Amino acid sequence: MVIKNQITNLLLILSIFIYGLDAYSIFNIPFSWMGLMGIFTIAVFNNYKILFNSNLYFLIILFLIPSIFNIFPIGLNEMNLTFLLRTVNIVSFFAVLYFSLNYFNTSDNGNFLKLLQKLILVFSIFAIYTYFAQIYDLPEFIRNRSNTGLLGNSLQTTFWQYEPHRAIGSFREPILFSAALLPLYLVYLFTVQKIDGFTVIVTSLAIGLTRSDLVRVYCSVILILLIIHYIKNKNAHKATFPILLILVFSLIGIRECDLNPLSRDCLNSNISSTEIEVVVFNDIEETLEIGRERSDVIDYVMFSFSRLTPQGITNVNSGFSSYLSQEITNEMYLTNRSLPEYLLTRYEAKNFGTGNYSLLRYAPNVQNLFVNTLLSLGVSFIALLFLFVIHLWFSEKKDLNFYIFVLICIFFFVIPIEELNAFSALIIGVGYNMIVRDKGIYK
Repeated sequence: MVIKNQITNLLLILSIFIYGLDAYSIFNIPFSWMGLMGIFTIAVFNNYKILFNSNLYFLIILFLIPSIFNIFPIGLNEMNLTFLLRTVNIVSFFAVLYFSLNYFNTSDNGNFLKLLQKLILVFSIFAIYTYFAQIYDLPEFIRNRSNTGLLGNSLQTTFWQYEPHRAIGSFREPILFSAALLPLYLVYLFTVQKIDGFTVIVTSLAIGLTRSDLVRVYCSVILILLIIHYIKNKNAHKATFPILLILVFSLIGIRECDLNPLSRDCLNSNISSTEIEVVVFNDIEETLEIGRERSDVIDYVMFSFSRLTPQGITNVNSGFSSYLSQEITNEMYLTNRSLPEYLLTRYEAKNFGTGNYSLLRYAPNVQNLFVNTLLSLGVSFIALLFLFVIHLWFSEKKDLNFYIFVLICIFFFVIPIEELNAFSALIIGVGYNMIVRDKGIYK
């Protein structure tokens, strides 16, 4: 049994590693998809009874019913790849969640945590190397997946012309890197009895160099909780210093053209170097600003909330696009009637003051799991979430570890990933058993 658990732990860590190769694909198949499928496969092979769990099928049907009713009128032949992928993600999420809640409740978790620490270190060291490799034009693996921006098939952003450089590691965007590494890091910090100093410095630096606004806000909230914990218990938690380090490192702002004005990116962009700005304080206030993209999502949620009907797992983004394009419909009477196709082709990402032409071709993403799930399921999601919160609140002790676990769960719902997946399910199960139930024994 011990050897079986060690093999399972190793395969899970390997699958998370493959999931972390988000910036790469082979034969047009993203490595991240392989990693998610690996986690799901391990869960099923470890406990085949998952496939016969009635509660699992109830939740899956609940999530898919709105989409199924939308598909019947058009026929099964019109089902697109997006629907199939999101269906697989939903099935794997609940299957892996069931697996992780049971597996990590009974297995020897010390071995898993040792492997997790090594994985965190590998991700962090690679991210720091990549950070400087992109500045100094050092060798790097070819990043062959398209970006996650509005315009399809665009290259991954590895150069910020007028902003400090950001760490992205093996992911396509800084926020995607921090969205994977921060939850893993929190599990490590709030589970092990003694943290490794080298791991703390390297990982905190890697996460800080992403300069993610979401990470800053989240770490600030965690730091407040740790301060309250210290005031109540007169004892500083071991995670206080690492969280503070992330916030300090997030203030490091080095512009590529200041550090290496002869880099390929700077020469191609004709950007002249200025004085190196190592620590940036003037962008702290920008962290608290919502921004146009986020405010558009909030406005859309408020618009949809008054008539909250299930839209299905594939229709939220198209509805969001229609909402945003109202400006074009109402105001572009002259320009839109003259040469819209020419303008769309020639200036597809330009806004002429009367609307954004790119909305005519590209459907923007809401980039938020909570919003996507809420609008996909409607009232049933609110009811399900309410029951979950009530159960968790009355069944567990409300201490620091409880609130950290809640923050990890919330984190998965606010990051710009719109789908439930096997990775988040695995970490939620790990966090619940090792942080809330204190099942971690790695010293």
